[in-house]
Amino acid sequence: MKSSKPKVMHEIANLPMVQHIQYLLEEIDCPKKIFVSSPDMQDTRDHLTAFNHAVQDQALGTGHAVLSAADHMDGKTDILVLYGDTPLITKETIESMIAARKSYDLVVLGMHPEDPAQYGRLIVDKGNLKRIVEYKEATEAEREITFCNSGIVLINGKHALEMLRKIDNKNAKGEYYLTDIIEIANQKGLKATAVVGDEQELIGVNSCIELAEAEYIFQTRQRHKFLDKGVTLRDPETTYFSYDTKIDGGCIIEPNVFFGPQVILEKDITIKANSYLEGCHIKPNVSIGPFARIRPGAEISENAKIGNFVEIKKSKIGKGSKVSHLSYIGDSLLGENVNIGAGTITCNYDGYNKYKTVLEDGVFIGSNSSLVAPLTVGKNAIVGAGSSITKNINEDEIGITRSEQKNIKGGARRFRKTKERK
Repeated sequence: MKSSKPKVMHEIANLPMVQHIQYLLEEIDCPKKIFVSSPDMQDTRDHLTAFNHAVQDQALGTGHAVLSAADHMDGKTDILVLYGDTPLITKETIESMIAARKSYDLVVLGMHPEDPAQYGRLIVDKGNLKRIVEYKEATEAEREITFCNSGIVLINGKHALEMLRKIDNKNAKGEYYLTDIIEIANQKGLKATAVVGDEQELIGVNSCIELAEAEYIFQTRQRHKFLDKGVTLRDPETTYFSYDTKIDGGCIIEPNVFFGPQVILEKDITIKANSYLEGCHIKPNVSIGPFARIRPGAEISENAKIGNFVEIKKSKIGKGSKVSHLSYIGDSLLGENVNIGAGTITCNYDGYNKYKTVLEDGVFIGSNSSLVAPLTVGKNAIVGAGSSITKNINEDEIGITRSEQKNIKGGARRFRKTKERK
């Protein structure tokens, strides 16, 4: 990856690849998740708190890696081996392996890639998997086989440890290949088979090019999912979703919209072009954007409007309220039917602490106003345009801090003459 970041921590749809596997295992109700890593990956282990951990002290192959987790194997629970750089596999595919496991002791996930290239080949006879041949050690006839190994395997827990310990390293690389477990199973009189998975699901990521390909596949899946739910995407390929984006039917998403993590859109919402949303919950019949930024902690209530070049952060916007353009609203609580004029800023930070601004129902804020928190503006109060408000305003009051205007008779003419002479 040409990066200081461990490969499995590179993100697809704003989630590290290995955590895509974590969530997959949670979907299939896996009782224990073990992450096998090298000794120098302590930071990664610290991050992955949902996993138990095993350390592979030397990089001696996939069989050795799985055996590194032996202390977590109880001799009865089945072992499913997945890879942290293969993040696109689906619940349905794993469930097909689990179904096959009812009739077989060992199930391998295979595929028919467009280019079999360097993949190991699956040798199958009448539904029974006889062995897996690594490409480098395959004959020309075996290389003609297009049914290839993905590396993902489900093993009968009663026999797993015994078979793993019988794997040797008598091969060209001097490594312990997990694939050798197939021949070992057959020698023990156990039954092995292979089920077919989709090549796109089984893409392994070993470079930034492949990471971009995996991102494209994931985004395409998300786009199809939301289109099927009744979400209108004006230009699907310019809309980017996170792994956990939730959108109800009836929403309209215009071009160049980016969803960061933890976004929930309820029904009949319009997100206009070039907007960015993250960590927010938006209620029905809201309009956002264009060019809006909705940051974590934002809650936008029904029938509200957030307009162009508006940023909302850690604030609740009440029903029917409007922040139509060129404003920043942070650490604030807006009631119902509040109107925020252009260029309004809630000044929520003094360099040391954050403070809250409260605008009660029906408040009107004139354009180009600064609201210096902590501050409360009472119901139906008005702030005059161009004000810097530092004190609370009570219900039905007008707050204004504008200097008195002075008009100089003939001043403009004299000003021009002075400039012309210079």
